[in-house]
Amino acid sequence: MSALENTAGESGKWTLLQELSGHQGAVYDLARGEEGDLWSVGGDGWMVRWPAQDGAWSVSGEAMARTEQALFALDVVQGQVLAGGADGGLVQWTQEGITILSGHQGGTYCVQGEFSGGADGKLRLWKSGKTLGQVQGRIRCVANHNGHHWVGTHDGRVHHLEGRSSQSLHEGSLRAILKWPGKDVWGTAGGDGSIRVWKASDAQWELLVNIDAHKGSVYRLLPSPDGRYVASVSRDRSIAIWHADTLELHQRLSRPTSPGHTRSVNALCFLDPHTLASAGDDGRILIWGLKST
Repeated sequence: MSALENTAGESGKWTLLQELSGHQGAVYDLARGEEGDLWSVGGDGWMVRWPAQDGAWSVSGEAMARTEQALFALDVVQGQVLAGGADGGLVQWTQEGITILSGHQGGTYCVQGEFSGGADGKLRLWKSGKTLGQVQGRIRCVANHNGHHWVGTHDGRVHHLEGRSSQSLHEGSLRAILKWPGKDVWGTAGGDGSIRVWKASDAQWELLVNIDAHKGSVYRLLPSPDGRYVASVSRDRSIAIWHADTLELHQRLSRPTSPGHTRSVNALCFLDPHTLASAGDDGRILIWGLKST
């Protein structure tokens, strides 16, 4: 199924609202703070907070922490901001201060909720340091559902920790696993530029739909808070917005048809159902808004 053409319809278009700049290099991840603030980390080792102000975001980011090496992964959990990067450790920011936690040998590539994953193939509870399981390969994404844990690795495989099973889903790195909004299926994205929809089970995942989504690796795949859309970003410098119910392309945000990124797009974050942030190798954070037609 090819979906490389823009098919925006009557439900409105996404337009650029703001541009934020301050990182000295690539931005690798974004997260929404509990007060609506935007957080970012990048290749310069900085963790930056962008305060929400009157329906927009401050163009002057606040530097909250810095490491000597790149920070790759970011999440906000119960008032705590967690970031992992090239040195393997986890930077924990709270109102009380900054703490460096143990992470993963070789680098921490995934921080999601209570979990972290890294180059050592371990899935850990970052707060306690407990290892839940270990797989072959570098962990790039994690999904948890009904007490079961799946992790995706750099070789395109999904691993079910409890069932001790493994299956190849993509060529290249498996970068995202998500429960598809409104459907009893799962979505994945990977280094082959495709988005795939699966009927998942403990033993075997059955491919239902393959979408030729991007012309380069897909780095993020996220649902909107209201479940209407799923968004993806890619090395091909584009952001794609998909209708969650039909899996059809709603809109592609890329030059020259929109003022998009000039290099690889690495990060994605919904700030609310109608506001989306993206960031990439060009060092810019772009804020997009959905306007009805």
